Amino acid sequence: MSNAAKQRSEDQTESSDSVLSVVKQWYHVPALVALMAFMLATRLRALSNFQGGGITFRGNDPWYHFRETTYLLDNFPSTMPFDPWTNYPSGTSADQFGTLFDQLVSGFILLTSFGDPSGEYASLIMLIAAPVFLMLAVIPTYFIAAHLAGRGPALAGITVLALLPGTVLNYSLVGFFDHQAAEVFFQTLAVLAFIAALSVAQREQPIWELVVDRDFEALRTPLLYSVGAGVAAALYMWTWPPGVLLVGFTGIYFAIKLTSDVYHNQSPEPIAFVGTISMTVTGVLMFVPLTSFSIGGPTDYSLLQVILPLAVGLGCVFLAFLARQWEARNLSASLYPSAVGGILAVLFGIATLVIPGTVRSITSQFLNTVGFSANAGTRTIGEAQPFLSQGPPFGLIYSEYGLAFFAALVAALVVLARPLIKSDDTQDTIYVIGSLATVGLIYLASPVFDSIAGVVGTDWQVLGLIIATSLLIGATLRHQYDAAELYALVWAAFITSAAFTQVRFNYYLAIVVAVFSAIFVAQIVDAIDISTTGESLRESVQSLEGWQIMVAVAVVLVLTVPLLVPFAGSAWATAENNGPGAVTQWDDTFEWMSSETPQPGELEGADNPMELYGTYDRPDNGDFEYPEGAYGVQSWWDYGHWITTNGERIPNANPFQQGASEAAEYLLAPSEQQAADALGEKMGDNDETRYVMVDWQMVSPNSKFGAPTVFNDNVSQSDFVERAYPLGQSQQGQQQIGRPITLRTQRYYDSQMIRLYNYHGSAVEPEPIVLETEPTNAQTASGQQVTVPGFDPKSGVQTFDTLDEAREYVNETPNTQLGGIGANPTERVDALEHYRLVKASESNALQSSRSFQNEVFYDAQATGLDLNQVINTNPSWVKTFERVPGATVDGTGAEPGAEVSATVEMEVPETGSTFTYTQYATADENGDFEMTLPYSTTGYDEFGPDNGYTNTTVLATGPYTFSSTTTDDELTTTQRGTQAAVEEAQVVGADDSTVDIELTEQTVDVPEGAAAVEGGT
Repeated sequence: MSNAAKQRSEDQTESSDSVLSVVKQWYHVPALVALMAFMLATRLRALSNFQGGGITFRGNDPWYHFRETTYLLDNFPSTMPFDPWTNYPSGTSADQFGTLFDQLVSGFILLTSFGDPSGEYASLIMLIAAPVFLMLAVIPTYFIAAHLAGRGPALAGITVLALLPGTVLNYSLVGFFDHQAAEVFFQTLAVLAFIAALSVAQREQPIWELVVDRDFEALRTPLLYSVGAGVAAALYMWTWPPGVLLVGFTGIYFAIKLTSDVYHNQSPEPIAFVGTISMTVTGVLMFVPLTSFSIGGPTDYSLLQVILPLAVGLGCVFLAFLARQWEARNLSASLYPSAVGGILAVLFGIATLVIPGTVRSITSQFLNTVGFSANAGTRTIGEAQPFLSQGPPFGLIYSEYGLAFFAALVAALVVLARPLIKSDDTQDTIYVIGSLATVGLIYLASPVFDSIAGVVGTDWQVLGLIIATSLLIGATLRHQYDAAELYALVWAAFITSAAFTQVRFNYYLAIVVAVFSAIFVAQIVDAIDISTTGESLRESVQSLEGWQIMVAVAVVLVLTVPLLVPFAGSAWATAENNGPGAVTQWDDTFEWMSSETPQPGELEGADNPMELYGTYDRPDNGDFEYPEGAYGVQSWWDYGHWITTNGERIPNANPFQQGASEAAEYLLAPSEQQAADALGEKMGDNDETRYVMVDWQMVSPNSKFGAPTVFNDNVSQSDFVERAYPLGQSQQGQQQIGRPITLRTQRYYDSQMIRLYNYHGSAVEPEPIVLETEPTNAQTASGQQVTVPGFDPKSGVQTFDTLDEAREYVNETPNTQLGGIGANPTERVDALEHYRLVKASESNALQSSRSFQNEVFYDAQATGLDLNQVINTNPSWVKTFERVPGATVDGTGAEPGAEVSATVEMEVPETGSTFTYTQYATADENGDFEMTLPYSTTGYDEFGPDNGYTNTTVLATGPYTFSSTTTDDELTTTQRGTQAAVEEAQVVGADDSTVDIELTEQTVDVPEGAAAVEGGT
């Protein structure tokens, strides 16, 4: 070969090596960008689903963030100080909303639109905010993983994160304009900042002498990193006030690490330096959003977010000072942990005595978040359900994380047990293994603790956590851990506890799983001795052997394949089918409400209009003083934010669960008077609830009906519903038990929201339908034998010609009941006097909800009843009722003691259907009677929102018919009746005159031998 050829060859080799060197140095950047782009593209797939016919969002809380961000666009950077447009008649300070998350989104909108954003552009940015924040969370996640595991394994961890199909995906999809994705970003950023600060402190060793000497050159780097950690922690809490949890587990980390350092005869001051500086900075910065100079709950901006980090910082100073005193007095280092534990116990005891309410609140919130102890009210929130309550543990974990969770768990255990691998001390080995086994058993036994807690309180959870924490502290005392690795372990332990306590916190656990999956990969790489420290990428690759490549590939496949399958299937479909959900079924109702009902402050002609996005000062006493003409809208708390933002009216209850208990008492009240009393408990003297909104989910036992029973302390779900099982035979002739139908008790039908939705406030007689059951043996999934009510689908449900025949059969036949299926009560349901249907949604639940279809059609199929016998009235998705004074009817001319009925046919234009409102009254000894009627028949045009009233869409087709029928002993039927109009002015209270009627008599001779029919059909 010529010299020129050799030179060209050498040049090419050098060029190739140079390129490979650049690739080796920077390969992670394009890989990281590609993974981030993939995650963003996946989450934005269904963007168009939220833009047709106007911008909309998915869920409940995103609508309140929409409200807060919209306010910020006009008042940047000031967030809403107080909101009287929810939780009527108190208003609220929504400290978890209108935070840094909303400020960042609104600031970006204003910046990129030069201060003049269109509504469409602002809404678009809100729609994509969650996917963008989750994508950005990849950056700190990568750096944490790279610090603990290296760049290559870190990319493997990010790949796992990109493919996770469960909670973290659902909470970061387009249209979910909520703070969770921002929480993930800022918590991960804070964890990264603490890991970096601890690593720097461990390297630079800032100690007290350097502070005394003011050696800023030596202190500069650890000081800057510690300040950065404090700022990051504050940013997290600015985004989400309950992020004080990070301060909690960081404080526990400092207590463990500082104590361990002293125990191992090392100076605790470098780590104490980080704790003191970072937590002091955090505490000072938390003064910025402070809204209450009291120690409130973790969900509020209060002195808690200031005091707790300052206390942790002061604690770090004290522990470092105590260590100096310990050393000066030549005390045994082995006694230091006991002294620290005793001091903490004394401080906790003093706090319990001095501020018992605050300690109790913080402890309760702590257990509710990480202690496997979510209370019943919290569990009515779908996202707050215990993770493992959804099904078999392995199946749930696998569906959420594939095998990555188990790989991450192995990695965490290896990190925790690594000192034992290097130790020759058998006692240490037994202690660490025993500690890990005990902690694992406590986690596995948490459902048992939870079930026991329902009987004996939450002491079991407290005891379990104390034992677990004590054992882990003991393990750290026996061995010295790297500061950053120990912080990652403490972070992982708390986040795992949070995720298994409430399913929503799996969006945090996804980051932990990604990081520890990277550590797992690094551990495997180390185990098979793959070196990437060669001078060039070429040398690193050439040094690999075949079996090493096979093992590395196998590890990657184990982590990714179990995720690729669900991601390509259900997760991809979830992203593609993502949409706004049920809120669109309320659209026409909210459009009507915002335009056809009086603006708050203008009810019944008042002139005090309230601005939807006005600025309202926080009241000194906590309750807002509403102007005359303001009023509330009652519904279940799930719908409060929709009512505020879309209906532009003030809900009594909201998804902050404010007003939830009062709403439950009202909606389940067994009489109209008890419903009024329930409103009075919340409203006090300001009893101005004007509208009630009820949808099919609230009245469905298979949907949201059970939630109010949890918030109402006076009832349980078994008071309202039971189960009956259709019986059949298998091909082998053995008896089989089918899927149960839901039987309703009379208490269900008497409930306020059922009387509204099913009967529109009308009195209703039972249908002559009888169900006959027989005690049947059945076996539960756990193998337990139980006795359940079964029925024959062919002969067990009978329909009679008259109610008398049906009642007689029930009285003579055991194990039978009248009604209880669908909308058929077991007894008469009395009429409501002060509620009228004013709007039914155009959306039909039977057509729009598969869940409602399944419920209704199955009940009809299993019982052999006609569909119309099951549902009673047109099942609009949501129905809106107005609470009115009602028109007073004074009647005469009835037989003494006779029952008088008033009936009117009402037309619902949205559904093209009609219904009949009926009310009954009993005449006194003079034949006089009185009624209060909520539906008018004429005079609609004189009232509407312009003069402070409702433009009702539900109109009468004619006047009321008043009638009374009596039959004497000679089978002679006497009918008395008349017709009369009821003015709208009389119903809404603008005219207090009575409707005077007189029944006229008509005698009808019943043919000889005929029987009088009571109740009729």
